Amino acid sequence: MTTPLQITTGHTADGGAQLRAVGEIDLTNAEQFADRLRAALSPGVRLQVDLTRVDYLDSAALATLFAHAEQLDIRISPLNEALLVFSGLDQLATVEVVPSGGDADGSGDGRGRL
Repeated sequence: MTTPLQITTGHTADGGAQLRAVGEIDLTNAEQFADRLRAALSPGVRLQVDLTRVDYLDSAALATLFAHAEQLDIRISPLNEALLVFSGLDQLATVEVVPSGGDADGSGDGRGRL
């Protein structure tokens, strides 16, 4: 059974822009994800995309991330780390791996950078 996608926008602990997704991002909701991500972007400002609670990413979600990679700081769980590494997205965007039980707001330690 798929986990419905929930997307929220807000700010990180240091005041930066953030988009947080929870659930699964696949062909059925990738357009919604892309629309919300584009709406959260501002020229010249980096956007933290928190995917630490995303259970599944498909190629449509990856395409959206690739399209805006130069503006993104992506946070993921170890579950999706290999996907971002194998796709090469970690070479274009800042990617942080947040261990299970890690902070969700990006304000603490315990994060690994790719």
